[in-house]
Amino acid sequence: MLMFLYGPDTYSSRQRLHQLKQGFKKKYDPSGSNVSVLDGEKLTLEVFRRAAGTAGFLASKRLVVVESVIEKNSKKEIQKELVEYLSSPDWTDENVVIFWEGDINSSNRRPKKTAKKKGASSRSTRPLLEKLLAERHIEEFPTLRPAELVKWIQDHVQGCKGSIDSYAIDELVTRVGTNLWQMTQEIDKLTAFRQNEMISADDVRLLVRSSYDENIFHLTDAIGSKDLRKTLELIGDQLSSGAHELYILTMLTRQFRLLLQARDLIETEPHPATVASRLGLPPFIAQQLVSQAQKFTLSELIGIHQQLAELDMKFKTSEGDPRLLFDLFAVSVCKTPTNASKDSVSIEASRADASAVR
Repeated sequence: MLMFLYGPDTYSSRQRLHQLKQGFKKKYDPSGSNVSVLDGEKLTLEVFRRAAGTAGFLASKRLVVVESVIEKNSKKEIQKELVEYLSSPDWTDENVVIFWEGDINSSNRRPKKTAKKKGASSRSTRPLLEKLLAERHIEEFPTLRPAELVKWIQDHVQGCKGSIDSYAIDELVTRVGTNLWQMTQEIDKLTAFRQNEMISADDVRLLVRSSYDENIFHLTDAIGSKDLRKTLELIGDQLSSGAHELYILTMLTRQFRLLLQARDLIETEPHPATVASRLGLPPFIAQQLVSQAQKFTLSELIGIHQQLAELDMKFKTSEGDPRLLFDLFAVSVCKTPTNASKDSVSIEASRADASAVR
């Protein structure tokens, strides 16, 4: 039997894989000596043939799990070799072989099955994916939709013998998103903290740290509003708290790259749900991105992205004081200075305003 498990919800697919392993052991191999897990990143055809083509030891079947060969194996020939072997007379389905993959599609959408003409050669760069999608036993694990995520949280809390109110669920979704690995840890922590009492939104705010840096949202909001004083204040707060300048730059670059992608998308597809699907983001982050992206023109975002790349080069070559470089960047994106002296005046005045606010 050949099975294929895949999708961005790796928590659920791992749970399903564990269930299949336990079911196999219970039915065929209590000792577990006939269960093999192969690292797809280093897989060769010979290793696969030995594992999948060997009869079970003191058992009627073997279970072979191949992990992430499509996603991680850089050897181009391996997929073609596996397809040829799985399609040859040498292959038998006496053993159970499971191919497990994570998020193999950046858009988080299931790849379409395309009909191939008889005798036509595949031009796909992932022939193994086409082969596995054509099999009977495939299971996809997409990112949970909002209603599904709420139900999942309720079920998991009940499984931990706890209870949670709807406001706490909303707060959890806002802070964690669709990452079920982190969500599981946070729910375990909350139920242990509450000990059979109802989990409230205040409990979530107390114990659960947001998986997305809200300060970066505030900073890009300030830039989008052309609020130089607020921009300098937030950059200063980050540096004063001990954040490394490269960390701040990395987060800013990531945010503006997402804003650039979102701005490009909303020109033709303005709905946040579309942005969430196309960029592979939780709905609440996509909603905030769309709101922020509308404050910029496409050309402004391209220009800011280029300035961040230049800033990265200056940091790595130690060209100037990081704080001053950030200040000059802030002036550049928030105003349209005409000369260097005005830059200095703007920075000093805005720093004074920002200090007064703090």
